[in-house]
Amino acid sequence: MMKTFKKSEKGNGLTLTVTLAIILFTACAAYPLPTPATPTATETVLPKPVVALLSTAVTPLATPPVAHTPNATPEAAVMVSSPTPLPPTPTATSSSPTTVTAADPRLSYIGRFNFANPAAPTFDWPGTAVELAFTGSSLTVLLEDGGNWYDITINGETTVLQTIKNQESYVLATGLGEGVHTARLFKRTESIVGQATLQGFVLSPGGALQAPPPRPERRIEFVGDSITAGYGVEGESPTCPFSVATENVARSYAALAAQAVGAEMMITAVSGLGVIRNYNDPEMISHDAMTVRYGRALANEPRPLWDFQRWRADLVVINLGTNDFSTNPQPTQAVFVQAYIDLLNDIRRQYPFAPIIAMAGPILPDYAAGYVETAVYHMNSAQQDHRIHYLPVPNNLAMPADYGCDYHPNVSGQQKITAVLLPKIREVMGW
Repeated sequence: MMKTFKKSEKGNGLTLTVTLAIILFTACAAYPLPTPATPTATETVLPKPVVALLSTAVTPLATPPVAHTPNATPEAAVMVSSPTPLPPTPTATSSSPTTVTAADPRLSYIGRFNFANPAAPTFDWPGTAVELAFTGSSLTVLLEDGGNWYDITINGETTVLQTIKNQESYVLATGLGEGVHTARLFKRTESIVGQATLQGFVLSPGGALQAPPPRPERRIEFVGDSITAGYGVEGESPTCPFSVATENVARSYAALAAQAVGAEMMITAVSGLGVIRNYNDPEMISHDAMTVRYGRALANEPRPLWDFQRWRADLVVINLGTNDFSTNPQPTQAVFVQAYIDLLNDIRRQYPFAPIIAMAGPILPDYAAGYVETAVYHMNSAQQDHRIHYLPVPNNLAMPADYGCDYHPNVSGQQKITAVLLPKIREVMGW
């Protein structure tokens, strides 16, 4: 059932005019505050991959710039005379709503955000979320967006929020009882739907933000494409087109596996992306494939880079390659394997000790799955990195029962992928 959300209105402020006796003005520093077409099986028949040891120059990623707020230079004091004494400063009353800025440290941010302006962080990756605990009878989010869908979970009960262009506030809950409440704003849709900016939250009069809810100790980052992003997962048939209503990363194999082992997840996935060549690109090498986008804070913007010190993965799962080979011109074995090794090295630089599971997804051609295995073999032999594990996923998805929009795995299809991945996670991590 779809819940209708009301837009909250700002109240009129009361301006008090007084005549000042002596006022000292001091300047203060202002706080900065596709639709992919149906993938078709290629007719190209390539030989089985030959294991080749490829050399890779490992250069560190650029260090993200540290956000800095310059100090303002104070202005000279100005003296103003007046015969009227200065009245007492009005104090806030319990009838005023409580505003929580997005920079409040008691908010828990999950996933990649651009924190260049801490009071208005932007985000676009699927699965990004904000969690909070509070007292009060209502909760409103101040959110600039233009069409993304969110799961809103209040005290364990989830509803769906569809954002609207030019609307900046949404009432998430009313009529709450006494005590501490928990809330979670979870982005179901991905960067192709659009970017969002969080301005903060508004609590009912007398409400107060509390210490954040506890977070899982286990953490998994999933690197992938539309299958990982939950594209079309809630579609009724393979022939329905993409829509925000049918995309839900919370029902992808990534979310299902993370939930099963009690881990917090980060989703680094974009529909249509390949390791080195994106879907339907006329060139063999794309300028913005995953090898280019992996280090970003926002999927669609090259700067700023993501600060990997903010969130440390215990395990990384990669499920890429389907888009590289779904249309022509396909990358050669040498090009693809080298690009995959480059991506593995990027991830290893960020997480020196985290195991990596390299999946060959169920829709990936057999010869391309062999290329993924070749890249893993290189890392384990030539670079002696024995924490990278190859995982082939058999194509046991039934047609049409396991497919949603544009021939992407639906809920049952995603569950079949999870059934293969989960035992591997338990084996590698002992969870």
